[in-house]
Amino acid sequence: MKPRATSSPRMEIYVPLVQEFAARVILFHEAVAQRLGLHATDVKAIRLLGKNAMTASELAENAGLTGAAITALVDRLEAAGYVVRERDANDRRKVTIRAVPAKVRVLDQLYASQGMAMSRLLSKYGATEFAAITDYFVNATKILSEQTGKLRKGGAERQ
Repeated sequence: MKPRATSSPRMEIYVPLVQEFAARVILFHEAVAQRLGLHATDVKAIRLLGKNAMTASELAENAGLTGAAITALVDRLEAAGYVVRERDANDRRKVTIRAVPAKVRVLDQLYASQGMAMSRLLSKYGATEFAAITDYFVNATKILSEQTGKLRKGGAERQ
């Protein structure tokens, strides 16, 4: 499949639409964080942890934070009861950070209304359209991840 030109009329509509969507997502996450008395980065870290534990360095890499910043973030989340530090049974020097499930459920409740509204929106699409939407978001997520990595490494200039 041949890539589409970036200056097509479709792109002139698409790019601003995606930029607004991204801004609205960020604003929603900030509103959730504010409701909980947290920083948006705190919510991002809790979401990145999900049901999995990570070391501080893994979380820092995933969140794009320095070691000092992740230490402050984990300290803040631990004090608020959102995460716990767990020492490895075999190597006491290794510490992982795990989200507290009860606190994640509180966070999830703030996303419930948005999730239901999005489900209603998606239910109006047929199987073929839904597959296209899913394909778009899977691939857009990969692109965002790749481009984030490039920016963090000093790249991702206009190509």
